[in-house]
Amino acid sequence: MPEIPPIIDADGHVVEPALVFDELLEPRFRELAPRVVVEGRTMRFRSGEREGFRMLAPPESLSAPRQAGERSGSGDAVAGAVDPAKRLEDMALDSIGQAVLFPTWGLMIQQVDEPAAAIALCRAINDWLADYCRHDPARLHGVGVLPQTGAEEALAEARRCLETLGFRGVWRRPERIPGTPALHDPTYEPLWAYLAEADRPFALHPGLNGLVPCDPLRERFDDDYSAMHAVHFPMEQMMGLTDLVAFGVLDRHPTLRVAFLETGAAWALPYLHRLDEHLELFGFPNRPKEKPSDQFRRQCFVSVEEAEPGLAAMLAAYPESVMFASDYPHGDGVFPGSTRELLETDALDERQRRAVLAGNARRCYGL
Repeated sequence: MPEIPPIIDADGHVVEPALVFDELLEPRFRELAPRVVVEGRTMRFRSGEREGFRMLAPPESLSAPRQAGERSGSGDAVAGAVDPAKRLEDMALDSIGQAVLFPTWGLMIQQVDEPAAAIALCRAINDWLADYCRHDPARLHGVGVLPQTGAEEALAEARRCLETLGFRGVWRRPERIPGTPALHDPTYEPLWAYLAEADRPFALHPGLNGLVPCDPLRERFDDDYSAMHAVHFPMEQMMGLTDLVAFGVLDRHPTLRVAFLETGAAWALPYLHRLDEHLELFGFPNRPKEKPSDQFRRQCFVSVEEAEPGLAAMLAAYPESVMFASDYPHGDGVFPGSTRELLETDALDERQRRAVLAGNARRCYGL
């Protein structure tokens, strides 16, 4: 393999243990914490009275990356999902020097629409993740989950995450959840200004669990997890990018960095062309000074787990915008060997390989 500086994983995950909700969450909100309901060979997630769709998988699959070439859910659970010392051992196997970490159960709390409960859930998850990262703060970097019930709550938790917990950035899901403000809502302007001033990124991270509302997908695809999963991620990221471009967020905050994660990289290339075209043909509500593609090139990032088709073309157009992500320890990620394909592929030259495996994530997260 070529010699590469220590690799940076731009999107890895922890799997928060039960104590996050049993001990760190206020008792009055514990009924709203997401949990697993096992039904024979299937499981579903539940929060309060809300239930997700059935999935043909055991609960352990949340912590079980697959082997290369195998189906999701075929691997064994790894201890590094909850144990930072074990995670560092696993990172060494794949030559990963630093990992930027997102929660798992934290992707399942955004349907909670009562502000105090939503804030409490985020705080419990962020507090545990901060403790996990304290095991080796030079190598493990947390990204804090923000409540989506309102912009003021999001800004307050962002400040806490960056100034008290020492996180490298903050994130939320891309959906427009009923009853919550749009991503382009003017009330979010103080958040964008704060993150730009703090020199820390904002990330959009989708996920599919049936708790966070996705009723149109469930109706259209008859609750088939694979069909919904295939559509959900790129669809939501395209809409999130459109929100930030069409309504002028990136244009008004040219130093705000934004990452669109767990959707691959190549989707952005034709879609940015489409946004450029729509700006020229129809205009946008807040007409930006620059083309969407130029805004993206300056401020935005995507993540890639493999040498996907179109990666070379994406890097030719946006050489500083593509980062490696392992998705460890989730079932659609590969371990061990998460970095092997990008290390060995002929699709990248050495400059591109170094950028994808380390340099671009360093720029995104300020590492």
